[in-house]
Amino acid sequence: MFDLTSGNGMIQAMDRGLTLASRRQTLIASNLANLDTPGYRTRDFSFEGAMKAALSGQTSPNSLQVTHPMHLQGSTSVSLPPTTDALRPNAERNDGNDVSLDRENMLLARTQTTYQTASTLMQVELRKLYSMIREASAH
Repeated sequence: MFDLTSGNGMIQAMDRGLTLASRRQTLIASNLANLDTPGYRTRDFSFEGAMKAALSGQTSPNSLQVTHPMHLQGSTSVSLPPTTDALRPNAERNDGNDVSLDRENMLLARTQTTYQTASTLMQVELRKLYSMIREASAH
């Protein structure tokens, strides 16, 4: 089957953006869920850095490897970045937890906006593709 989206750089970029934003939302939700857990450390990754790496074709240690020519080629959309502890030793509370409700809410709002923007741009590109298919089939 022919993949109509494989040649569209914008759709591929927005797919990567959606995947990374979703991953970051999951981490933020985990951070918020552990707001009162003693010793919990904030988990996060650089969205911008991960997006640049994904768009430049760099692979991460988490990317799938094809070890046999008969293996299915998985989605080339993006390998998820490893999570890292946020470096904020001054924000640590007496119980060893360093989750900041204000920081997490700000990151969540920013990440939701990123996700919505990528989703809207992908819809625009898919509508263009659909329109081209409709025009081609009319001839």
